[in-house]
Amino acid sequence: MATTTTPSSTPSGSVPARLLSDPNSAVCPDFASEDYDEVRAKIDAVDGIAIAKLTASWTKSNDKKKAQWIIQVEADRAQADAEEAVRRQEAEKEAAEAAKAAEAERLEAEKKKPKLGDFDVNSAPTSFIEARISAFAQKKLERREYCPLYPFTTAGLSEAAAAIMSSAEDGSSVRLGRSDDNELTFQTGPSANTHKNMVRDENLSHREFGLGWHRYIKEIGRADWPKLHVNALTQFFYGLDTHALHEQEHGSQIIRIYADRYRLEWFNTLGTANSFNIAIINDGLLTKITNEYFMKLHSKTIVA
Repeated sequence: MATTTTPSSTPSGSVPARLLSDPNSAVCPDFASEDYDEVRAKIDAVDGIAIAKLTASWTKSNDKKKAQWIIQVEADRAQADAEEAVRRQEAEKEAAEAAKAAEAERLEAEKKKPKLGDFDVNSAPTSFIEARISAFAQKKLERREYCPLYPFTTAGLSEAAAAIMSSAEDGSSVRLGRSDDNELTFQTGPSANTHKNMVRDENLSHREFGLGWHRYIKEIGRADWPKLHVNALTQFFYGLDTHALHEQEHGSQIIRIYADRYRLEWFNTLGTANSFNIAIINDGLLTKITNEYFMKLHSKTIVA
């Protein structure tokens, strides 16, 4: 039976109709059978010649179809390969996007995990553990703002240590409070209000004042404050600590009042036209504060 095709009578130069079956499996018709009597009669009176012509014509046509079939099969294979490549690229793209999304999700989850700092595997513990300053004091130093000396005294450091332990034991306590900028915030645990016994520098004892300013100078250095400012504050406290006024009665108290008042004023005027060098001790101001102090003391004595 002849190979089945779509109509092949295409205009010259056009693409041949697609073959629907393999011409290699086609079998030449039996042109000697009675089915082809009329065809043979029209071609030639001699059956042998007619059969040969019909067979040759069919063979020539089938050979063309075989050649077309090879081209068609190769084209189909190339198209299938191209479509498979597109599907593979799409699948790889989807897989890459899924992997990217999964990695982004993993990284986001990793960010939310508590972090543990690195450590030196070759270093032994130190022989002395220094008490940590409070979060309140640490924030003040990070912002390079004025901070009272109390958090750096023995009492202030003890309160900071107690607050750390209390926060670890009771982190569920939540209350409304105010931040350093006087904004309402939600505060958790006892550490939110560490220094309940905070006092001004002038009300510290002579010993606590000394311990406080030494630790304060150490911490502002650790907080990477400008050397100019660290040196000025160091000279300020050292100059007051060695001032001759300490030898007089109430002299140390007067020194603390001066330190309290003019360290705060120094911070308030930094960067303005009224700024000054805090390291320069103004004896005239010390005298003024001395007079004020004794006047108040005298008034209290009269009232008593």
